[in-house]
Amino acid sequence: MHTLSIGRLAKLANVSIDTIRFYDKAGLLAPHVRRPSGFREYSKSDLKRLRFIRCGRLLGFSLEETGDLLALAINPEPALGVAKQKLRVIDWKIETLQRWRTCLRDLVEEPTTSDARRCSILDSFTEESANTESVVLAARAPQKSSRDCNDQS
Repeated sequence: MHTLSIGRLAKLANVSIDTIRFYDKAGLLAPHVRRPSGFREYSKSDLKRLRFIRCGRLLGFSLEETGDLLALAINPEPALGVAKQKLRVIDWKIETLQRWRTCLRDLVEEPTTSDARRCSILDSFTEESANTESVVLAARAPQKSSRDCNDQS
């Protein structure tokens, strides 16, 4: 049942109306229903989807990657390769963020001389650089995707 106006949806999802329109045009939101007056009407499932999109974007996924992840909810079988790739990217991000967190925590909790700090930070942040390129390139590689996030079949 469609019960939410675009303004109400924006407020509940903590986004702007323009953001909803943008995601709608990008094909990330399910088709909306229009009232006889022409105003858009959204459902609670649209709210759930919008929150997922927002979370994906906050986690650093591109619009296309977010759309690919949404496609998994609709039809996981053809998107299995995309899911495996996203899992590698997520694992890499978690590992990298944990390394950065440890280094920053050490910096804050165990102050040393400024020269030693600078070296340990650089060493910590550059140790993973050899692995970064392959993961980032894989994450951004163009995907042949037959996804249509609006397809509910």
